[in-house]
Amino acid sequence: MAKLCPCCVEPSTKIRRNGTLGTWLGQCCRFLDDIDGAIKHLSRAAELERDEPSIFLALGILCQLKPHWDDAIDAFRRAIEIDPDYVLAYNSLALTQKKRGELDKALHNYDAGAKALARRSVKAMRNTRTSPILKHRDTVGTLWVEYASFAALYLASSAEGINGIAWPTGEQALEEDRTEKHSGLYWIDVPNDKRETVRLFQPNYFNTFRELLKRDTAYSNLIGNRGTVLELVGRNDEPRQHFDEATEFQP
Repeated sequence: MAKLCPCCVEPSTKIRRNGTLGTWLGQCCRFLDDIDGAIKHLSRAAELERDEPSIFLALGILCQLKPHWDDAIDAFRRAIEIDPDYVLAYNSLALTQKKRGELDKALHNYDAGAKALARRSVKAMRNTRTSPILKHRDTVGTLWVEYASFAALYLASSAEGINGIAWPTGEQALEEDRTEKHSGLYWIDVPNDKRETVRLFQPNYFNTFRELLKRDTAYSNLIGNRGTVLELVGRNDEPRQHFDEATEFQP
């Protein structure tokens, strides 16, 4: 009995809504293990829909399977150009570069993917007093704190009238945790001694950011994959740090 592609029976909602005939046919060919046919149809779809990042991601993955490294890298880069926060494209780009032996570039793009995830996470945070108040929890890893700080700087730099960022002291954090003075706020804007406006990030920002990463498999995957590359280049204790955090942050 012939193998029947499920797309032909009932095309997915995503394909019906966003895709083209070329995308649909490409998915069918891939299901039927016709990689060349899938690349042909998805390449056509990419020509027709130059601003649809998911098409370029799918095309890049197929090119990676051939393996046509240059074409795969070009497709992933186009997906990222369209959507700078497209975490899956960063992960696939880094994997391709790892397979190609470009380990430094792979390290960079696994990190870039984690930063894209950090940006995407904070964009979804609404700074209101009604946000849930999450308490401090000890974690084995500390890499996530660096990404939380990066995301805080990103938020402040994209806001009008903000001249800098600041963190609460340990004493201030403990006091906030005890009194919940600022309720669910993630940050407050306060004047500094130069009468400039500074964005002071509250403990609830860091605690919420941590939990958002814990709910998304992308973070543990990116950190674990980066650890593997660090191990290949012999970066001493850094791989274990990444592996431990990847394990801890698995949803």
